[in-house]
Amino acid sequence: MRKFYNILLILIFASCVASSQIKNEYGVYESVLRNVQGTIDQISLNLTSAAYKAGWNVITTIDAGVPEGCPYKARVIVLYEPSYLKNVMDANRKTGPFAIIDRINIFQDEQGLHLSVVNPHSISRTVLMDDSKYSEVSELHLQSLRSLIISAVKGESSKQQYGQIRDEGFIGKTMGVIAGGRFDAKIENEITIPKGDLSEIADKVEKSLTIKGTKWGTHAAYRIQLNDYETVIIGITGTPMDSKSFTIVGSGSDDSREDFKCAGLAHAGAYPLELVVTHEKNDVVIRIVDAMFRMKMYFEDAGVWAFMKNMAMPGSIEDEIINRVLPAIKQITK
Repeated sequence: MRKFYNILLILIFASCVASSQIKNEYGVYESVLRNVQGTIDQISLNLTSAAYKAGWNVITTIDAGVPEGCPYKARVIVLYEPSYLKNVMDANRKTGPFAIIDRINIFQDEQGLHLSVVNPHSISRTVLMDDSKYSEVSELHLQSLRSLIISAVKGESSKQQYGQIRDEGFIGKTMGVIAGGRFDAKIENEITIPKGDLSEIADKVEKSLTIKGTKWGTHAAYRIQLNDYETVIIGITGTPMDSKSFTIVGSGSDDSREDFKCAGLAHAGAYPLELVVTHEKNDVVIRIVDAMFRMKMYFEDAGVWAFMKNMAMPGSIEDEIINRVLPAIKQITK
């Protein structure tokens, strides 16, 4: 009998260990409402007003580019919640700036008007490089974001996860080749200015990106000044950077949308991307996430073949941005 109980205890222990090792799966995006009532303009106005009242900071609203011949639209509301921003920045001052922004995507397709968000679970555990430590913070934030949307807009509730579905924050290399690794290793210090003035440099960077890039249309869409962290975040968007991305990803992992005319608009929350200007010791550093890695973060469900066919695109986008910033910074350092 004692032997039987010993075996039983071992089995129970093994079961508990196995249960504790089960990893939660999250999509890069989460649907919030389907078949939403109203127009994009009305919905955008309602969401913006509700966000301000709830203590969120609405940074900007952007009409996404759409593929040629697409009859539908997408609009992205960029915002952040101060307490969540603090949690993320306190967790990791270097990587945090790439995870503090929320993006609400209002998009159309053959089935109507829908709202989705970039899932903070998926992004924070990649950017903060911890799969479980901040899960409660991310969940509370996600529910706060969902509540904000549902309070302001009427539609059918949804919690569908889409985009790349991941069971961990770490993103490995596809086929051992395509972009992967720890997030902090994918942050590129593009320019370092010894003993630079943060505000002056951020001004120069922002001004250099006012005019749209010639190939991808990249330009500054917003600026966030985080004085407590001696950091400035400049959001960058552009067409055809976005519209080309949406064409490449198509319906992604959602086969039910593969016949839609421009299914990739469901991924419009991937943009803007972030360029960070920050103090580090006595220097000012200008940072951006490796462009291929960032594409993989938000568009991996496009599939390996799509990435292989468009290998040159991410580097070309990064070059278009940095090649305009660098001359502006050289004017300061002369």
